[in-house]
Amino acid sequence: MKIAWNSMKGACLLLLGLVTAGLGRGFAADIQFTSFDTLADNGAAPVAVTPAPSPFKDEAPTPPATVVPIGPSQGVFSGSASASTSPAKAVMPDLSATSSSGAGSSPCCEGMACTDDCFAGAPGRFWFQGDYMHWWTSGAHLPPVVSTYTDPTNPTGTLQTVFGNQDVGNGDHDGYRIDMGMWFDNCHCWGIEGEYFDFSGRPANYDSGLSNGYNNGNFFPLVRAVVDPTAGLEAFPVAVPTQYTGRVTVETGDYFQSAGLWLRHNLRASEWSTTHDGIPWTDSSARTFRLDAIGGYRFMRLIDSVDIRDDEMDVSNTSASQYTLYTNIDNYSAVNNFNGGELGLDALMTWGRWSLDVMAKAALGINNQDVQLFGLQRVDASVTGGGITQGSATYDFSRNVFSWIPELTLTAGYQLTDHVKFTVGYDLIYWSGVARAANQINTDPATGLPTVFNPQTFTINQTCFWAEGIRLGGEIRF
Repeated sequence: MKIAWNSMKGACLLLLGLVTAGLGRGFAADIQFTSFDTLADNGAAPVAVTPAPSPFKDEAPTPPATVVPIGPSQGVFSGSASASTSPAKAVMPDLSATSSSGAGSSPCCEGMACTDDCFAGAPGRFWFQGDYMHWWTSGAHLPPVVSTYTDPTNPTGTLQTVFGNQDVGNGDHDGYRIDMGMWFDNCHCWGIEGEYFDFSGRPANYDSGLSNGYNNGNFFPLVRAVVDPTAGLEAFPVAVPTQYTGRVTVETGDYFQSAGLWLRHNLRASEWSTTHDGIPWTDSSARTFRLDAIGGYRFMRLIDSVDIRDDEMDVSNTSASQYTLYTNIDNYSAVNNFNGGELGLDALMTWGRWSLDVMAKAALGINNQDVQLFGLQRVDASVTGGGITQGSATYDFSRNVFSWIPELTLTAGYQLTDHVKFTVGYDLIYWSGVARAANQINTDPATGLPTVFNPQTFTINQTCFWAEGIRLGGEIRF
């Protein structure tokens, strides 16, 4: 392993030495060498060209010019005048010997052989990139799940929302991203790349704490209000003065994950130099451009949940169920798993040590939406001799829908060394046909309050999802 690593470092140093010595190759897709095409078809014998008569009588005639065929060991702009004995053939134009500027394209696009590290950009056939991500995502609307009322004689007539009637899962998120890959050839024409990232959201939670229906001495009961199609609006008590002492909590969470694996193929690669010959690719006057096509597989997963729990005790002196404990739990969760193919383009431009990478891609595939609903009711009447009774129900709904995921990525970088780059980026992702947990709580159109769950009429509600944010990280090539 040590020998292989030393060999690899030696190869990289040799490559860097060749580049800085002015032996880097340009790739000429934009320049048509008509004379080269003509010379490549000529035979090995020199052709004498008779000069035209001079219009000035006193001027000595110009010696005959000799056109030398191009052999395999000579460049197009070779200054050698010796003839080659082997048949002439086309070779890769070497623009490093031009006097002012050069531009060219990757030889793999021209069907020409590449036997050296003749590519545009940073050296190295292997790369690894790590990023810290700070992203924001779209949320899902959570209906009012905790309410209060101001009229002690009318619990359902003057309801006010304590928690809910808001979007959840739309805050900022912290995560990480890793990307690695390798080129199969020295020309950087074909390669493979893999990517993974994930982050968890910051939950929007609520905890009433243990309450007796007062808040700083003010009347402030807590209830869970729902609409029953047959019984109408109902307010189930959690904390009501002289009747119930209780606590209600609401927890939300979301998790986003993605992985991809694709092939890269170079469509175009060019280099320009505007000052002198053989300048290093990191020189401030050097510019490069490459355009790659990518295609492969994309996986994405989005999980979110809403958990509501209330615990209360009957404290009424006149109640036959005094000191009975009641517990109600409602859990909503949604899991989205996307699998599909992905295609895109990646354009990389460099100006000396500065670079800008613009990638646009889109994935098409199937998203599996899985929604799970869980409800539990528990009554502990041990104090009154009634014992403990408990009932629960679990429902699982799943379906497959067509979905598409376009993505835009912008990454700016600064090459600290030949093999280390600092990067900062921006990403934008859109995902269609996504199920969110909060959206599975059906609401009453008139009041906006949750309705009693009915498994016979339930259908998965879907929406779109987007995520955007910045990245800070670095890239290592070797």
